[in-house]
Amino acid sequence: MKRILALALLMAVPAVMAHADISMPVKDSFYDKLGRGLADITMSPSELLDSQYGMIETEGNTVAFFKGFVVQGTSRMLMDIGHGVFEVVTSPFPTNNGSYRSQKMPPYDSMVVNEYPPSDLKNWY
Repeated sequence: MKRILALALLMAVPAVMAHADISMPVKDSFYDKLGRGLADITMSPSELLDSQYGMIETEGNTVAFFKGFVVQGTSRMLMDIGHGVFEVVTSPFPTNNGSYRSQKMPPYDSMVVNEYPPSDLKNWY
C-alpha cells in the first residue's frame, strides 16, 4: 500500500509543477533581449535575398534586383543591424515601458487566406 501511495505521489507532483509552469505568463528578460539583438545583427544579411525574392514574381527580375536587393534589402539590413546594436547595448535595461519587449513592430500580415480549390473551377488556369 505504501508503494502505491508513493507512486501516486510521484506521479502527481510533476503534474502540479507542470500546471504551475504553464499557467504563468511568459515575460521577456535580459537574455531574450540580448538574444534578439544578436539574432538581428547576425541574420540581417538575409534581408537582401528575402526582399528580392518577394518581388520576382510580381515585378520581374530586373526590378526585383534593383528595388528588392539594392534598395529595400540594403535599407532593411541596415535597420536590422541598427536595431540589433540598440538591443545589445540596452539589454541590461528595460526600455519599453519598464519591460524587455522588442521595440520593433511585428511583420505586416494581410490576414488574407486564399481559398483552395478556387471558387471558379472552369477558369482557374
